[in-house]
Amino acid sequence: MFNGSQGPRGDLFAVVRAILLDEEARGDLKSEPNYGRMRHPAQFIANVLRAFGATSADKTSSSDGYLNPQSVLMGMDVFRPPSVFSYFSPGTVVAGTPGVRGPEFGVFSTSTALRRLNFVNTMVFSRVNVSANAPYGTALDFSAIQPLSNNPEQMVLTLNTLMMSGRMSGPMADAIVAAVKAVPATDPLKRARTAVYLIATSAQYQVTR
Repeated sequence: MFNGSQGPRGDLFAVVRAILLDEEARGDLKSEPNYGRMRHPAQFIANVLRAFGATSADKTSSSDGYLNPQSVLMGMDVFRPPSVFSYFSPGTVVAGTPGVRGPEFGVFSTSTALRRLNFVNTMVFSRVNVSANAPYGTALDFSAIQPLSNNPEQMVLTLNTLMMSGRMSGPMADAIVAAVKAVPATDPLKRARTAVYLIATSAQYQVTR
């Protein structure tokens, strides 16, 4: 058990304090090229849905939350870890690096990378429809973002805070603003969807730093 500096062995308060005040968690933005971790499929799905208040497919009630089939397609069956190492082998090395460990990359391949993009496309431009196991389905709500459609810079700045904790690079932000401006201003929903899609499918979003 963790031995808190100001408490007895097994002090839960000290444990929580140490976690929340850890320098790595609260320090400045890390600049080391090998720093960061990939959002595993379940986390990736939850992050996207949480950011935009997931509702039922018809947007009249709550989502039923049945999204494990989408996670399975991305290489992670939430209810069936394949081994004692859970979902990922601790020995997985990120391809193209000099031995950088990245367990979550163990389920990342050409096919699962495309399925991540397909998942975002479905959620942003469509929905998860009602089925036998998903009695309500799932959709995203962009009503809070649409009012910013006439100001693409502000829209992207807001989404940067909401989705990436303000860590989007300048070139990425500029590219997304340009893409949003290419969508007619008369279609605010499509502008919002375009911005969200481009962020959620980006490497900077999928690998948190």
